[in-house]
Amino acid sequence: MLGVIIKRIESPSSRCAAALLVCVSRAALGSSRGYRSAGGGGGGGGGATSYTCSLPGLIDRGVAVSVLDFEIPAAEAVRRFEDYQRKSCIYMHAHNLLGSQPERQDPVPRPGSSGGPGAEPSGATPSSNTNTLTAAYLPYWCFEATFNSEAYAKLGFKDSRTGEMVWKDKADPLQLSTGAVASFDDPAMQVYASYKYVRDVGGGAGGPGLPLRCRAMTHAEARAGNVGGVALHPADMRQGLAWQLAVRALTHNQLQAAEGALREATRSTDLRDVRVALKVLTRHCRLVFLPAYIAVYQYGSRYKQGTSGVIVPQVFTAVVGGTKEGRVVAPEHLCPTKASLSAGGLVGGLGVLAGEVTWTTPFPGLETILPQLGSVEALTLAALAASGAGLWAHQRPQKLRTHHAAKQVRADFEFYKKYDIHETYGSGAATAAAAAADAKPTDGAGGNEEYMLWLWADADWRRWEQDEPWNWDEGERRIWAEELWRKQATRRLQRQRYIERMAAEAQRRAAEEEAEARRERLYGGGARTSSYSSHRPQDHGVGGAEGGGSMDASGRRWRRSDFLGYYRVLGLQDAEAISTDDIKQAFKVQALLLHPDKHVGADVDVQRDALVKFQKLQIAYDTLKDPEKRLLYDRGQLVH
Repeated sequence: MLGVIIKRIESPSSRCAAALLVCVSRAALGSSRGYRSAGGGGGGGGGATSYTCSLPGLIDRGVAVSVLDFEIPAAEAVRRFEDYQRKSCIYMHAHNLLGSQPERQDPVPRPGSSGGPGAEPSGATPSSNTNTLTAAYLPYWCFEATFNSEAYAKLGFKDSRTGEMVWKDKADPLQLSTGAVASFDDPAMQVYASYKYVRDVGGGAGGPGLPLRCRAMTHAEARAGNVGGVALHPADMRQGLAWQLAVRALTHNQLQAAEGALREATRSTDLRDVRVALKVLTRHCRLVFLPAYIAVYQYGSRYKQGTSGVIVPQVFTAVVGGTKEGRVVAPEHLCPTKASLSAGGLVGGLGVLAGEVTWTTPFPGLETILPQLGSVEALTLAALAASGAGLWAHQRPQKLRTHHAAKQVRADFEFYKKYDIHETYGSGAATAAAAAADAKPTDGAGGNEEYMLWLWADADWRRWEQDEPWNWDEGERRIWAEELWRKQATRRLQRQRYIERMAAEAQRRAAEEEAEARRERLYGGGARTSSYSSHRPQDHGVGGAEGGGSMDASGRRWRRSDFLGYYRVLGLQDAEAISTDDIKQAFKVQALLLHPDKHVGADVDVQRDALVKFQKLQIAYDTLKDPEKRLLYDRGQLVH
């Protein structure tokens, strides 16, 4: 019906816009074939509708659905988990995390005992004092694609005379691959097709070569929802959404290959702003169910979120691949007792040994600084080392979470910085000025619109995957992913409309300035002035609600930009004129309020939020205290 309506549109431009809108709508809404709505009818508003895959329907339509049988028993999975903890923690691991599991020698798990391979997992909240190891088949959308890829970059060459680095854009893109094939065996093309577990845990069952070893699933197994008594987890992720994640992973692989290829082809000293243009030629897809053992266990305790001082058991989820070469994806658990005993014994033994050995130093006079250690000194050092090692092992999980949060803050900062560099000449009045001067922007300065869209999509999916994975909620992540997918489908259309609007504005301004120049030639400099100064379009990403600003060369006032919220973090968003002393004073005030030492003993979430805000405050201060960086930031730009 939509195709018939489009054919009846006579205007070519309107027909093109309507066709693009239909494509975006189809991509955003997704095909209803092969899916069953879990939320009733259609939905208005902002909520996302849940979809689960209908396996018999997919098989009837000729979609390849396959499954790989278990190759190891539950006892072998427990042994691999213990070996992983032992090696990753250097034999200072917590012992018997999964408890006593029943021995199973048969290669195919059978249902039966509680907490055994046949039981259904209890998710993130197992029963009290119960650790479960559950056999399951995890769903994966596996893709095979042929593609072409080109690499772009800025090349850096070191001047032999001055020693300075000279940067220039690569004139022609480097052809990385033509007709390359990314097969089902590539782990980047295997996407965990559910939201039940964190992405790292859910993707733990995949691996090279596994999809090609699978057998076809029968109709009886698809209707029953289990294979040999082991449940098939539903594939509730859309195929189109999984394809976006696969393309993202494939692009990252191509980026890694592009750096080496560019260095070899150009002999450049350094590279910057490396990016890849990927063009997919063909694509095939199949749904694969891979075997895995899901371990849900308790270790340690934590403060319950949203409460004051309520302590609850800490629950962890791990996965062990159910194949012979299956890998283990699990957090590392250091035992504070083992760490204390190991550090205390090592330091104490070395101290006693040092007391029996005569110090010989090549520097005279140091004999008094390095006295002979007695048993009391050795015991004291051992006690201090044991206490410090135990405290370190106890606080290590929280330190890892803090490091993860800081890493995400830094990744967001790098994204906005990179986006600003590429958007400078592609936004607002800068685009209009370039069009008026009949100058084409370079690829490195915003001319590559596909790269700009990919930057946004990559940052969106990174936040979705990595934002507080310890607070993973299946329903929230599903809604978030669906909203991101629809937003990215419509962003391309919005971006195209914005470019067309800016191009039309640039043409209007060029025509107006040409008419004004013609009037000045006819009537002199006192002729009617241009109305552009009173109707100048607001720059995309440059203007803002904040006050302040300066005068440019033409005498027009531009408003100060705060596109990253640096002035807002310092509490200076409403100030008109800001000096360096004002920035320093504001930093001191905010630092006293947000410093992590002020929140010692508070709730874990409060400490984490304060640390993230303090890191943002430091980044804002490092940028605004430098006059040159501050001037560029006020103009909506950012430098390295």
